[in-house]
Amino acid sequence: MSGFGRRDVCRLGATGALTVAGLGTAGTGAVVGSAESNTNGRVVFVYDDSWREDWTDTFPVHQDEGVPACCAAVVDHVDTSWGLLPEHLREMEDAGWEIMAHTASHVAVGNLYLTAPAAAGDERLSLDGSFLAEHEGEEIVISDGDRTVENAVAGGGRNDDDGIYLDLAEPIGESFDAETAYVRFTEDRIRDEVVGSKDALEDMGVEVDGFVSPFGRSDGLVEDLVRDHYAAFANRGGNGLNALEGLDPHALGRSSIDGHAVTEAEIESFFDNVAANDTLGIAVGHSQFDETSPERIRFAIRAAKERDLEIVTLRAALADLEDREEDGDGTAADPSESDETDGAGGESNESDESNDDSLPGFGIASTLAGLGTAGYLLSNRRRDDERS
Repeated sequence: MSGFGRRDVCRLGATGALTVAGLGTAGTGAVVGSAESNTNGRVVFVYDDSWREDWTDTFPVHQDEGVPACCAAVVDHVDTSWGLLPEHLREMEDAGWEIMAHTASHVAVGNLYLTAPAAAGDERLSLDGSFLAEHEGEEIVISDGDRTVENAVAGGGRNDDDGIYLDLAEPIGESFDAETAYVRFTEDRIRDEVVGSKDALEDMGVEVDGFVSPFGRSDGLVEDLVRDHYAAFANRGGNGLNALEGLDPHALGRSSIDGHAVTEAEIESFFDNVAANDTLGIAVGHSQFDETSPERIRFAIRAAKERDLEIVTLRAALADLEDREEDGDGTAADPSESDETDGAGGESNESDESNDDSLPGFGIASTLAGLGTAGYLLSNRRRDDERS
């Protein structure tokens, strides 16, 4: 398998400043689909969860097609019998791939919101996601931003009366309103998952600038930690068509290429929109899914190439955009914009098992082209994807 060159050609600073040193094709993960491309659109492929299939199935297809991708790695999945090995991460990076952090243990680090009011004395909460239920005994907080109480998980599940529910180790001591109040792990646990995962992966010998949040849950403390410690938040919310003008790298969205989530025609339509609107398209896949076969991945790569779309890593795309802005060809984003906007275009919370990454955004591409990515995002709940 042929590589793309050594890493370390360009690096994004931990706080989001883009530092570019000697940008070129080697090490940047940039592959041009056509010498006479008539679109400024670009595509980033991201593969979540760091299962061994990223190495055995997906990496060879990208090498054969001569294009890079990004691996969103879960620390606890690495160096297992079924996950990637540290040497896989290093070799992928040396071949032009970008390694991202996907938390330490693949738990929901974003807020889970109450779907019904909670009264003082309640021992069960109704939530818009089930991801804490399996963590019995672990400490959590319930908060509305002004008041915060501590508790612990005692179980949970789903039934016809309560929908998704979480059982508490002891009665809640305060009343909380639905929708505005939320539940999450403690600050220490979320910091370990978000910041600690970056440190652990870099200890394996790779560079980590981007973050991917499990299950698409990205509201709350995780936002602040990612903005402070990473150069990019690859699934903060949106439908994957990230307008270049005013782009906030901490407010990016993705669109699935997984076989269970979209058809081949929908993948083609997504790339049509990327090309027509000169956007940064981010596509996500999960190599461990049977439906996301090497053939499906090759189809998606070739669909992008056929539209003269440049396939790059996220690091390379953002570094090039920074170069253009410095040359006066673009407008730098105001990082505060994402704090004033919400939720997620195609990532609305329809059900606990739905995809965290939206289907292609049909009919809204022209609107997105005129808005910054942050201007499009809405902060309502992400769709939960228990397969993400």
